[in-house]
Amino acid sequence: MIVLAALLAQVDAEATTLTPAGVAIMTISVGLVLGLCVFCFWRILRESNPSEHHHAPLDIDSGDFDG
Repeated sequence: MIVLAALLAQVDAEATTLTPAGVAIMTISVGLVLGLCVFCFWRILRESNPSEHHHAPLDIDSGDFDG
């Protein structure tokens, strides 16, 4: 019942908008994250033979079988 009252209180609340500075910061941050994601995918997928570079080394000793 408290959740319903809280939701109804939000409906009656005055709508708020982002300031121009908030829009600029959000646009820059989302753009940087998407740009980094595209760069990483492009860098990995453009290689002709990725099996040479994108694998874990076989000589890792995790210590699971010790003792």
